[in-house]
Amino acid sequence: MKRKIIQTLVLALALMGMTGGVSVSSTRAGTRKFVDRSGTGIVVQKPFHRIISLYGAHTENLFSLGLGREIIGVSRNEAYPPRAMTKPVFSYHDDAEKFLAARPDLVLIRPMIARGYQNLVAKLRRAGVMVVSLQPRTIKEVYSYWKNLGLLTGRETQAEAMIKQFKRGIGKIRSLVKGIPVAKRKRVYFEAIHSKMRTFSPSSIAMFALRTAGGVNVAEDARARHGTNIAAYGKEHILSHADDIDVYLAQKGAMNHAKIRSIMEEPGFRAIKAVREGQVYIVDEKIVSRPTLRLLDGIYEIGRYLYPERFNDVTAFMHIPVLTKAQFAEMFVEMTNIPLKTPDYLRDIRKRAVARHRYGDFRDVDYMGNAYKFIETAVYRGIFPHVEKSAFHPDSPVKRSTAAYALFVYFDFPGVKDPVTIGDVRDSDPLFEQVRTAVGLGIMALSRDGLFIPDGPVSGMDAFKIISKAVQATR
Repeated sequence: MKRKIIQTLVLALALMGMTGGVSVSSTRAGTRKFVDRSGTGIVVQKPFHRIISLYGAHTENLFSLGLGREIIGVSRNEAYPPRAMTKPVFSYHDDAEKFLAARPDLVLIRPMIARGYQNLVAKLRRAGVMVVSLQPRTIKEVYSYWKNLGLLTGRETQAEAMIKQFKRGIGKIRSLVKGIPVAKRKRVYFEAIHSKMRTFSPSSIAMFALRTAGGVNVAEDARARHGTNIAAYGKEHILSHADDIDVYLAQKGAMNHAKIRSIMEEPGFRAIKAVREGQVYIVDEKIVSRPTLRLLDGIYEIGRYLYPERFNDVTAFMHIPVLTKAQFAEMFVEMTNIPLKTPDYLRDIRKRAVARHRYGDFRDVDYMGNAYKFIETAVYRGIFPHVEKSAFHPDSPVKRSTAAYALFVYFDFPGVKDPVTIGDVRDSDPLFEQVRTAVGLGIMALSRDGLFIPDGPVSGMDAFKIISKAVQATR
């Protein structure tokens, strides 16, 4: 008996890692093992091919690993990537029979589900379904988490590629803030839950995002609650840093319905430097707290709030002779510092199902790439006229009339008092008012012949000049 206990302990130690589901050990040829977040030993003899994901981050990462076909079910309210919305929906509130009818061989959950729905988990396991609980808490654990997803699905090479891609992105972001002296870096309070005055633990993914973007956490003394990434802090503690907080950042998500106005009007918060100076910003939790490649977008977004002059650099576009629609979208979003649009299932998917355009509908946009976030942000803001529901034509040249329309829609221009004569744009043309305003305010010029040339191309330098002039005209 004693010998058996020792053998069990040795096996447990071999399986367990410092981060709960990180270390992997090999046994027989083709068999790999690790311990998941629930402390369950997971044995992988061959890749799983019929997967139900009950957490949006799992789903997103599976798609990043190229497992679109293998995913046979996702959780409710999935909104990214768009293909996730085509999958059958499952919930931990459902009966086990619904899961079993789909014949999954793997169900991915997170600790909250493992703790709260033990009966469902037990039924699935008794039926022979592998149930794995995963959720990293630190950036180091994120890398191991991606590796474990690759191990479960036979995509270990792709998982390593994800890690390399992420680290390259981190390197590029760090190069943007490298030259900022430590003494001049923005000091930030990062809110997790406003109603309870909670922030994030210093080791959390969200705080990694803040530090990588060049921010200094004023709540470095915060401590995590009950093994989570959330840390109690309190209003009195926040106000003790009032004069040190250059930027007040709040995560918006299911646990925190943050609004700038509610933060600005919180009793006592006028003492906070960031509140007095209007440096209060909201960032979507899906891109700053979830362990996916979109964390790079979240870090970039935080950087745009802290150091817009560095993170919104459009120098690379300046020498492009003819801008495409995708390039113009990126320039416009960056030069105006428009917050990136991230999809929300309830507002952008379900309620806009009959709208002219719904997030993710463009068949010619790569939603796993980089340009999509600028395109969707620009379309959401309405700066492109006549957008087709299913196609954006990202590589088509942007027209001068489109540029005039974008300026007119986004900026609050003063009225044009003096008459404007434009040889090739009549007052009956759909974009006449937009063109007349851009020309009348001196933002866009006519040719020597008095022509606007509405279908003419826009260069990178043209876009830089007209957007810059528009910003100046509205100050």
